[in-house]
Amino acid sequence: MEQQDLCCAIIGQPPMRFPWGFDEEDCGCQELKLALAQKIMELRQQGVTRFAVVADCGVGLYAGECINALRLHDTELMLFVVTPHEEQATKWTPDLRNRYFKLLEDCTLMELASHRWTPECEYDAYRKIIDYADMVLAVYDPATARGDAVDRAMEYAKDRRLTLMLLAQPMG
Repeated sequence: MEQQDLCCAIIGQPPMRFPWGFDEEDCGCQELKLALAQKIMELRQQGVTRFAVVADCGVGLYAGECINALRLHDTELMLFVVTPHEEQATKWTPDLRNRYFKLLEDCTLMELASHRWTPECEYDAYRKIIDYADMVLAVYDPATARGDAVDRAMEYAKDRRLTLMLLAQPMG
């Protein structure tokens, strides 16, 4: 595979596993977003042109928004978004829902993991982006593992022997 064809899946723990939860104004969340943006730009400089995220209200949204902003000035950059199910954002706040739909509108390609919610749809979405990727960038702390979809996705990526890059979580 040529270097410019590299794809990186970006996954991360849900907001409630961070000390700041959904408070994006918290300095820890701001530090995380900055570190994530820097790593995305570093990967782009190393030849990664395709990124894949799951449309969630945490790391997937943060990374997707960053990549879509970079795409405004980089026509080779692509963003693949997988939505776990059609009603994903139904109960989100209006602001998060608007950002979610903007992410879907601006991405290169969008796919559904499932039309309806199922106990496995979130994990299936993570599997899709991992299957599509050559490497995984994860905002992840193994010490907080609970056996949820993100934890299982990390195990899946390890089983696939993909390059795993862990981004340390700022603890604002």
